Amino acid sequence: MSILNDALKRSNYDSDPMLKACDISIARHFTQIEGRVLPAPKLKAGNGEEFFPRNGRWNLSKKTLIRTCSVNKWAVVNFSAECDVHGLVRDLKRIATEMGIKIEYPYCDVIEESPSARRAPASRRVDEMFAKINSNPPGDPKFLLCLLPNRKNCEIYGPWKRKCLAEYGIFTQCLAPPRKVNDQYLINVLLKINAKLGGLNTLLQCELSPAPAVLPIVGKLPTIVLGMYVSHGQPGQSDRPSTAAVVNSREWPLISKYRATVHTQSPKLEMMSSLFKPWGKDDGLIRESLIDFYTSSGNRKPEQIIIFRY
Repeated sequence: MSILNDALKRSNYDSDPMLKACDISIARHFTQIEGRVLPAPKLKAGNGEEFFPRNGRWNLSKKTLIRTCSVNKWAVVNFSAECDVHGLVRDLKRIATEMGIKIEYPYCDVIEESPSARRAPASRRVDEMFAKINSNPPGDPKFLLCLLPNRKNCEIYGPWKRKCLAEYGIFTQCLAPPRKVNDQYLINVLLKINAKLGGLNTLLQCELSPAPAVLPIVGKLPTIVLGMYVSHGQPGQSDRPSTAAVVNSREWPLISKYRATVHTQSPKLEMMSSLFKPWGKDDGLIRESLIDFYTSSGNRKPEQIIIFRY
């Protein structure tokens, strides 16, 4: 903020003849307003335990989850991460048991990347890793834990996600583990895994409360909440398709349970072109979301629709 204040003083806008001619004056100090921080909502974990997040952190240590998943027929792939992989799997299983997640041991030993492949392009490294996965009986895993070699901007991440999700339909969780992996790190990883595999980590305390404590607006009438966003390629990547994503709430009266759908569209197109298909059968994202809400909410149609467009 001090940098902005100094820049404002140095600019000396009051002496600008154009601004003076237009009778525009600019103060030499920023306007100060009083902000407020909303209190954190009370959350409910498994076994009805209630707690408040503190400092923006959801600490679920020593807590069970609302609805847990089962992790079976899974494997660990290692793209040269320097850590104790077997120790990581052992501790992951231990923490999962404490949280109520049923996790089996991997169906095969850690699938290691060949040293000769580490200098190859990312897409080829991913293809070679999948060749190894398919050659390890019984193959066809339902979940893959992927250990990446470094934390930021790993070139393997994108091709790996596309291969798993788009081509094989396999859930995956990527890690770039630090040299020392503590319990809190594994708890955060398991929260992601549980949500991806259909579990439910926490609820708002008032989410399933009886009236009149029920959530206002969304809790009294069947309500679907939609979030929409379009992301684009980096500057200079004009040939990269843009990605349109829509998430929708499901299992009303819950609002903590969401489903995501992703489509590609023309590069740099900010308007979402896949929301509605006016020709033939409508297979747009809105229709998909409404059907999912209906089937997951006891065949209820939404009487209210709330859209957040980011």
